Amino acid sequence: MSTAPRLLIANRGEIARRILRTARARGCRVAVVSTAADRGAPVRDEADRVFEVPGFLDGDAIVAAATGWNAGLLHPGYGFLSESASFAAAVEAAGVAFVGPTAESMRLLGDKEAARRTAVAAGVPVLPSLGVDELAPEPDPAAAVERAGVGFPCAVKAAAGGGGIGIRVVRRPEALAEALSVAASEARGAFGDDRVYVERWLDRPRHVEIQVLGDGQGAGIHLGERECSVQRRRQKLLEWAPGFGISADLRAWMGEAALRLVIASRYRGAGTVEFLLEEDGTFHFLEVNTRLQVEHPVTEEIYGVDLVDAQLEIANGSWPAALPAPVSRAESFEPRSPCGAAFEARIVAESPRNGFAPSPGRLRRCREPEADGVRVDSGVVEGSPVPPGFDSLLAKVIASGDSHAAAAARLGCALEETVIHGVETNASLMISVLRHPDLLGERVHAGWLEERIEETAASRLEPEVEAFLHRRGVPDSVAEAVLRRKVTESASVFLSLGHPEDAPRVEPGSRAGEVLLSGPVVQETGAGKVLTVTATPLAGARALAVTVDGETLTLPLSEEGEKATIQDGSGEIRAPLAGQVIRILDAGTRVEKGDVVAVIESMKMHWEIRSPVAGVVTDPNVTAGEPNAAGVLLLHVSAI
Repeated sequence: MSTAPRLLIANRGEIARRILRTARARGCRVAVVSTAADRGAPVRDEADRVFEVPGFLDGDAIVAAATGWNAGLLHPGYGFLSESASFAAAVEAAGVAFVGPTAESMRLLGDKEAARRTAVAAGVPVLPSLGVDELAPEPDPAAAVERAGVGFPCAVKAAAGGGGIGIRVVRRPEALAEALSVAASEARGAFGDDRVYVERWLDRPRHVEIQVLGDGQGAGIHLGERECSVQRRRQKLLEWAPGFGISADLRAWMGEAALRLVIASRYRGAGTVEFLLEEDGTFHFLEVNTRLQVEHPVTEEIYGVDLVDAQLEIANGSWPAALPAPVSRAESFEPRSPCGAAFEARIVAESPRNGFAPSPGRLRRCREPEADGVRVDSGVVEGSPVPPGFDSLLAKVIASGDSHAAAAARLGCALEETVIHGVETNASLMISVLRHPDLLGERVHAGWLEERIEETAASRLEPEVEAFLHRRGVPDSVAEAVLRRKVTESASVFLSLGHPEDAPRVEPGSRAGEVLLSGPVVQETGAGKVLTVTATPLAGARALAVTVDGETLTLPLSEEGEKATIQDGSGEIRAPLAGQVIRILDAGTRVEKGDVVAVIESMKMHWEIRSPVAGVVTDPNVTAGEPNAAGVLLLHVSAI
């Protein structure tokens, strides 16, 4: 293997840390690009160098950072500029190796319509469609759709699109004109390209994709399929490999079709060819992702490979020894058989019970699972900010096993051990999906989660347990046990409420934030002799996040509970809501308990943030005029 050069990672979050991990194992020096809005990202502390640029889409600034640092390689990760042919060309023109396909291959496969034409020429099955150039002169698009054999329902899709953006499903001819207009507008805003085309729509297909790698010389391989049929608004949430019920013959046929595209485009590096699979085994080309996929770990787990290492090796001009030899005739490739199965759950900062609304903030607690057969690719650590301007993906939890059932069970248990406080996440939803009979019954399809969202997003806690946790005095005593490490059996909280005789015993557990509740009142809920929870006081000291078996509740605290939580000695003052900081005290300012230290404007109202103690302001973390998310650290007050 050739000496590893310097590597610049042009990305953030979990994928930046994932690439860094493999690059370090290869002996690379690693730098990352970052932005002012992402200064709290842990990857900045882990890299050898950080180059702050105006934005992750500022190609000129990123190329300048790469050349200025003498980088030999640039890895774009996924998203941002990873599928920009002009960026790939600029990187290589500057003398830096781009870890990905050539700009020419990217133009051929990254544009959806160009990829369809390439697929047709290569004999890959596609759905009937009406292209951009065919649509443009048509005075009656609906009639043209019928004539072309596309029919209704159909989908209007952005030619330069991805991630489900710029797609409109049309079920009636009279709705087509508006859908074309709206999709074009979305595509213009998201990609700077308003070209759209129309394709036949399948209502209940499975979403199956093939992992491919090419040598850039017209040869390549594939590493079987992943299934991504659990989606919300065409955004993948759960992925697994191998796909359900995929026979060796079907794997070979889909793999051969994918390899035809690799060979025809002289593809270089890792990529993914996506297909829609019908119940009868018929499959249709969907698109090519000319980059590493978010869900690549499930392939790594069942084939025993490191796809990032393979990318770096190919970018260095060598073929990875861990992979089969590339072939130039698709039909001659003999696929490897997968070993076992693996599932990946994407943990996102979103609220499934509130329409998947984003939930930016700061991670007040972050506990990742640790178990055999479980892997976590994370972009955050405890204390990390979750900025509102970026993708909501926090981490990926991956579990493998001898079978789909074993891997799914292991992942469900791992998610029950996962604790994230400070932002809302979809962890509970993912546990519900993993344990739903339709999943392992192989009855899921790309629209399945939309049909089951109310059922799968519902709380998994027994009503008696949830009612007990909301019982007056329980949140306050849990907060006291967390912050003061104090046993609260017959403590002042319950004495003041006048019912110490039926109060639970509340005591600290062995892990940070863990609290054990016991006694007859707990057993009456059906939770057993001991109810183990993990708790964290939230920003503003008015609420407590409590997680039980992967289900997280936000419990209100009484005035006494608030007093307990602000005495934890940290001196941190955090924003209790999102908005714009319009005033904040300077470092060194002396304050009394109750003095206003900051003012936030939100929804046309001013919110005064007061100091919980007398002291001196230190380390202001924001300045007046800055937007902030709920939970963001504003400043510290050092008690005097």
